[in-house]
Amino acid sequence: GGVSISTNSGGLWTPVNTGIDANVLSLAVHGTTIFGGCDGKGLYLSGNNGNSWASNNGITNTNVPSLCLVTSGTNVFAGVFGGGVFLSTNNGTGPWTSVNSGLTSNSIQALFINGTSVYAGTNSNGIFKSTNNGSSWTAVNTGLTNMNVNSFASNGSNIFAGTFGGGVFLSTDNGGHWTAANTGLANSSVQSLVANGTNVFAGTFYGAGLFSSNNNGSTWTKADSGITNFSVNALATMGANTVFAGTYGGVFKSKDNGSLWTKVDSGLTNHNVKALVTIDSNIFAGTDGGG
Repeated sequence: GGVSISTNSGGLWTPVNTGIDANVLSLAVHGTTIFGGCDGKGLYLSGNNGNSWASNNGITNTNVPSLCLVTSGTNVFAGVFGGGVFLSTNNGTGPWTSVNSGLTSNSIQALFINGTSVYAGTNSNGIFKSTNNGSSWTAVNTGLTNMNVNSFASNGSNIFAGTFGGGVFLSTDNGGHWTAANTGLANSSVQSLVANGTNVFAGTFYGAGLFSSNNNGSTWTKADSGITNFSVNALATMGANTVFAGTYGGVFKSKDNGSLWTKVDSGLTNHNVKALVTIDSNIFAGTDGGG
């Protein structure tokens, strides 16, 4: 499998695996550096569009399913399942420091930046928030009835959290309160979320497919016409109307904000896609099966 790159919006994929041989469960970009979080082998980074990868030492737990970057300064946060949160203050090149004060669960499944706040979703203790770059964390679970948090997205001042078994929750006050927002959502196990303009997309487990909302989660409608594999693990956007979906059956692309999808994975040697990230006109796919 490995990491693959497409330079033509998903039309053709080419493996870019030099230096990396692992299951890539997350991808993120900070400036011109691409980060890959790998199952059992820690963190890898590339500064040349994936042409070569280098292992990034300093994270004491090597299972890195989630990775997030801050939108200001030089801080990069890495969420580690079983190891908590790590921080690099120099663009992710290391060293990494454990920043877990206040966290009551070290099994981090999702990280998210909104303004100056960092949010961490855990698999058992809900959501934690830090307003001081990870120096301390506070639980923000009021109204949250499912504590297994897989994903985040934001649309203006609205923050969405996807859970495993509880569907989608919405906060309009920076995590102070959460409200279930599941009307029309046919599956309560939400693995991936992304916002594109006024549209929010939710990818679900177990064959229920993809849903979209254009009213901040008040109602959801099925939005996966053309998608042939309905376990949607990853979502990414490119421009105003283009959305990509990574599934157990490859990558799909919509050019009309989810009305119609087309399979775009020619050249992709592993179709179990767990992570997607875009940078300029390039999109990278991380697969479960090696890179």
